[in-house]
Amino acid sequence: MDYKNVLFGYDGSPEAQKAFEKAIEITKQNHARLVISEIVKQQYANTESVSLGFGIASTDIDIKKALMEREQELEVLKQKAIEAGVSDVQIDLRVGNPKQELSEDIPDKYDIDLTVLGATGLGRVA
Repeated sequence: MDYKNVLFGYDGSPEAQKAFEKAIEITKQNHARLVISEIVKQQYANTESVSLGFGIASTDIDIKKALMEREQELEVLKQKAIEAGVSDVQIDLRVGNPKQELSEDIPDKYDIDLTVLGATGLGRVA
């Protein structure tokens, strides 16, 4: 099967780094577009200790800071993909529910044929 649009969901975990290499390989083999996405999940907490899986932010200030940091990370990944030979790379960074965004919203927007994720990561997409 040929893939035209590959989605890579990134969360900063070591597993995601491995999956990124696989996403690049698949994208190059298929001369496809690679969409690199990270979802920052907004979560309000009553404590200062909040698990940071899949980019969790608890205030508007946290969200802005998280988005700025994540955008820089995604730009680095985009450059790595380009240097590896992927010619069409896009970044999609958003605030939302990772499960919803990675399984429905982003695939619909970009007509995704294949989604590549790490086996486990900093958060759960369940």
